[in-house]
Amino acid sequence: MKLTVRKSRRGFSLVELLAVVLILAVLAGVAVPVYLNQRKKSADRACQANITAIAKAESMYLLSNGAYTATMASLVGGSGGGLADTPTCPLAGGSYTLTLTAGVLTIACDDAATHTTPALHTKDLATPTATTGL
Repeated sequence: MKLTVRKSRRGFSLVELLAVVLILAVLAGVAVPVYLNQRKKSADRACQANITAIAKAESMYLLSNGAYTATMASLVGGSGGGLADTPTCPLAGGSYTLTLTAGVLTIACDDAATHTTPALHTKDLATPTATTGL
């Protein structure tokens, strides 16, 4: 009687490797769009936070000088604005525009059209009026 010794095969078959690659492709197809969407939402929130910080700096400037300013340079540094440096939009690297018209200051992101909610990337501040009889 002859004994046959079978060699054990090592490694994976082609079908097994293809199944693993298919599973990884499906996971990547789901994860990448979710990741990119989260990055855009995060940039949106950071842009809104920048606009809020500019509005607060404008309020500080108003208290110190009696009027709003339409130049970002007046808000940067210790001269009364309170911003450490000029903020830029995190989504596309654009700047913020300050427009002062008839006592209303508008702060707008230059890249607002690329955000998911463009309307939230503009803020209006009205010059407060003195109230009488207090």
